[in-house]
Amino acid sequence: MRASKAIGLYVAAAILLGALFAPWLFWAVRPVSAYPFHRIFNRSVMIVGFVGLWPLLRALGFRSAGDLGFARSRAWWRRALAGLALGIGSLALVATASVIWGGRSVHPDRSMGEMTNAALHFLVTGIVVALIEETFFRGVLQGAWQRTINPILAVVWASAVYAAAHFLKPAGADIPASQVAWNSGLKLLPLIVSQSFRGGGVLVPFVTLFLVGCVLGLAYAKTGALHLSIGLHAGWVLSNEFVRWLGGGSVIEYAACWPMLVVLLVLMAWLCPTKSKPLRAPEPSDSGRGARSI
Repeated sequence: MRASKAIGLYVAAAILLGALFAPWLFWAVRPVSAYPFHRIFNRSVMIVGFVGLWPLLRALGFRSAGDLGFARSRAWWRRALAGLALGIGSLALVATASVIWGGRSVHPDRSMGEMTNAALHFLVTGIVVALIEETFFRGVLQGAWQRTINPILAVVWASAVYAAAHFLKPAGADIPASQVAWNSGLKLLPLIVSQSFRGGGVLVPFVTLFLVGCVLGLAYAKTGALHLSIGLHAGWVLSNEFVRWLGGGSVIEYAACWPMLVVLLVLMAWLCPTKSKPLRAPEPSDSGRGARSI
């Protein structure tokens, strides 16, 4: 499969080149930063991945912002706001139910000014996270797979990758600053893989994130644009971080999220009447049409 091969090569190259670049980046920022090596490793892979994103998009046939899910639409802001409201409301409902019936507790002993500032901060964080993750996981990965396979299967694959990617940042995998050498990034890779899914408490958040990806992916497949998905994602991040700030823990650790996410899957299918279909790979003559060029 052409799309899967291109994505696989891109991911492998980003990780390998990022691992090789990480020690040099670590030494470069060491005089002004005390970040541990694993943090610099993550940034190195992100930098290499960002640089390599352009050739990947060209190889996959993406020629415009519309191909990435940012098609021009007069209703884009309404979809985004509807998604934001739905995301905030749905996760707030789960958090409230978990406090009332699930034995969890929060500590709302904060002033109105503190709560307002926190909410605005988490809103900005949610928008930034949603833009980055939805563009990559739904716009690029799912969009590429939807060009060659059944859209529902593309949603499932992209959601599985999305869920797994959130566990590849184990805090225990690191190399002491005094031991960093030119090949330390390569040595860190097996540590990350071996420790990512070690221990308990993985199944519930993994299933939750997989269902989250399915909801967001179905919203994209049904609407053909990322606006609804970005609003939903931003709303969930805002609610999750706000509940954590109040001392209630991460909502994605609640199995109570699963029924809510299943309901949202049904809701996406009902509220978005457009039938999901494979995306058409753009022809060369289409590159100047539609949305603004990438």
